[in-house]
Amino acid sequence: MPSLTMSSTLVVRPPVAVSRTKRPSSRATARPHGPSPIRPVDVSRWSPGLSRRGRLVSTPGAIADPEPPSSSNSASTVIVDAPDVGAHGSGIAPSPPQPSKTVIVGGGPSGLFAAIMLARRGWRNIEVWERLQRPPSPDANEIWGDPNRSYCIGVSGRGQIALERMGCVDRVLSYCKTVNGRMDWSPQNPEGKETISNKQYATQVIQRDRLVAALLKEGEEKYAAAVTVTHGVQCVSCEWTGAGGAILTRQPTECRSDEHKSGDEDDDETCEAPPVDDEAGVRVTVPVPFVVGAEGASRRNAVARAMDDDDACDAKMVRFEDTNPRVYKTIPINLPESYRDDLNYSARTKGGVALEALPTKEGLLVGILLVKPGDKETCAKLESRESLRKYFDEDFPMFTDFITDEDLELMAKRPLSTLPTFAYCGGDSLHRRVAEDGDSSQEAGGACLLGDSIHTVKPYFGLGVNSAFEDVTILDDCLTSAAGSGKWTEALADYSKRRAEDAKALVDISRSFDGGFLTFVLPLILDGIFSKLLPNVFMPNTIQMTQKYDWRFSQVAKRKRRDRALQVAILASALGAMGTVAFMVVRTLVGLMIGAMTGGLAA
Repeated sequence: MPSLTMSSTLVVRPPVAVSRTKRPSSRATARPHGPSPIRPVDVSRWSPGLSRRGRLVSTPGAIADPEPPSSSNSASTVIVDAPDVGAHGSGIAPSPPQPSKTVIVGGGPSGLFAAIMLARRGWRNIEVWERLQRPPSPDANEIWGDPNRSYCIGVSGRGQIALERMGCVDRVLSYCKTVNGRMDWSPQNPEGKETISNKQYATQVIQRDRLVAALLKEGEEKYAAAVTVTHGVQCVSCEWTGAGGAILTRQPTECRSDEHKSGDEDDDETCEAPPVDDEAGVRVTVPVPFVVGAEGASRRNAVARAMDDDDACDAKMVRFEDTNPRVYKTIPINLPESYRDDLNYSARTKGGVALEALPTKEGLLVGILLVKPGDKETCAKLESRESLRKYFDEDFPMFTDFITDEDLELMAKRPLSTLPTFAYCGGDSLHRRVAEDGDSSQEAGGACLLGDSIHTVKPYFGLGVNSAFEDVTILDDCLTSAAGSGKWTEALADYSKRRAEDAKALVDISRSFDGGFLTFVLPLILDGIFSKLLPNVFMPNTIQMTQKYDWRFSQVAKRKRRDRALQVAILASALGAMGTVAFMVVRTLVGLMIGAMTGGLAA
């Protein structure tokens, strides 16, 4: 897996004696910070004048008496509501008249965040339909201390800025673990190399489903009548009306959150629709003026599918074949207290297998072992506890003593999971255009897509969920701009204009990261050399550029194309000059040799 290092200190880890057979008793509780030979670095000294948005966050402890997880298979309804402050400070943000009803299809992080944004604007009658069951309370430490519960994601500066704007940052970060750097092992650095990041916003790590639970709790406590979130239902049909809205049909499903799925991969086999009796009212069909699709880019997303199939709609999904596929399994790693718990631990083998481990608030690491699906030999080693133990002993000795036999047994039983494939919403449009000659007898409506529905990327560099949050803030800006016209539908075209190019650029940039030497490694090397030699001419590498939160992804892509063209021109000129010099040297040497030979013959 690609990684970025900025400045590093070589650290050799001393051996630590731990039990391989039994999990530590403190596994579900936060590990205390005891004496450590490697002290956490106080990065706040690098940016002493940071505001609340830019500070390193000290997360408070979890709330006592956690709520037990729900065991019901039926649809659950959560009430959310009433704006306490506006999206831009105090009061309600300027907004055009709202539609009579809004349905957000998809209750993941982006869908819930969009619901909160609309509620803060003073909108009412907002529904969120989510096919999965409701996650446990974010305060249920014994649940989230289980690494098999959910994979981890990183909330970067882009995400933190968006969360703060919507008043959610303190709650979400209270369930996060701050990550201040990396510890990498590779065939080139078998002893490990520690890298401390110097970033304005330290990455905050949280389990994906816990992030959903935190946003649900935010809604329950702050927005009591504006939003209804219904779990265990799936939108199965979206038919457009003449006025621009849609007729949506939903029905119950028996989908469970699968911690081994990620992104927008098509996991229909884990969702079964029970027999539906229309007369009993189980299947619900409703007219909706405003529809938001936030359920990923797969064909399962009824809103995205309806846009894709509509010839009159410019929003078309562009999906890429995965040229660098990976399958993975998760594994908990119980680091001893002598190790830093604020690092992303990473190890790679000569065979290209990667183990990426992120810390959790509860104190353990959740590791993701990434393997090429064509690597049958390695995949076979993941099928039994004994072969897994031998594999970790030989290829990941830095972790093996911190992994229990019990967890290896669970890992062996777990099926391999896949990463999402790249996709974006093309056609320079993220919304369904409202016809000027629509049915005037109906309420004017419209639809748009956001989150993974418009930019699906692999979770290597934390660009997915953070960009989804950013989508919502841009839609918020567009609604504010449309206030003067009095038509909220005008915000949708503005949203496409502001975000469609960035959605494509984000996917294109991420695909370049997923490539090999020519598309990923070589550009990093060239950027590193040229930005050091000519810092006023060349920008840092693309990974660092995506962390410039005031830069749009399309701006990053354009700037790097400019840099690459200049680099090629300089290298070509240098090679041409070297060729000219070499030719002159050769010509001079040949002339001397001919002269010497002629003189010898004359003698």
